[in-house]
Amino acid sequence: MNKKRFNMVPILLITIVVIACAPLLLWIRSSPPLALKVFESEVYNLEISYQFTVLLLAVIVIGIVYGMAGKDGLAYLNLKKRDGKIRPEPWIGIKPKKTETWKNLGVNFAIVITLVTAVVIYFQVVHGGSVSLELYPEVILILVFALINAFSEEIIFRFSFVAVVSKYGYSPYVAQGLAAAIFGVVHYFGNPGGIPGVLMAAFIGWFLAKSMLETKGFFWALTIHFLQDVVIFSALFMK
Repeated sequence: MNKKRFNMVPILLITIVVIACAPLLLWIRSSPPLALKVFESEVYNLEISYQFTVLLLAVIVIGIVYGMAGKDGLAYLNLKKRDGKIRPEPWIGIKPKKTETWKNLGVNFAIVITLVTAVVIYFQVVHGGSVSLELYPEVILILVFALINAFSEEIIFRFSFVAVVSKYGYSPYVAQGLAAAIFGVVHYFGNPGGIPGVLMAAFIGWFLAKSMLETKGFFWALTIHFLQDVVIFSALFMK
């Protein structure tokens, strides 16, 4: 019993770390401590300042996870591991055939999640507005910001739980549940936001944590989140 209680300490600590990061991200968004002046547009300057500050925070979280889970935890950052056995989830329709693996599920959900995000973002952000974008700097910045944001948020809200929970032998549903709950609440104030944003982000948090656990890698989580963020940043940068 004492050993089990001791094993809970790292789970509680990483949960506290991630919960602390949530309001910190909101503060960084409104008042980024790293104030970069790279572009004429203040919108772009604020975004690049935010993204690089959060990237630094993500690196710190990696260090914390390494301290708790060691090299076993860092193994989940592998981008080459794209396949793995799918754990059935009949309640959401995940009923894999014998020949179906994460190579199939990852592609399918990448398409579905990106399309659903596009629909929600259209009605929340774009509806009634224009849709023009310039190749430079908008399109290039969209790709750069989407990649940095996807990486940072996956580190903070998914990798952290997956690595530590796995190291200490708890059910994968613990990591998925924590990832869903915290990521969902944070997105009440994000894009997409409100209750639809919470529900969508909670599912994404749960599903991407599942992808890491079952592939033992970072590829699908980063890829799906990146595609989502391309849609979101495209909408936010439209003139």
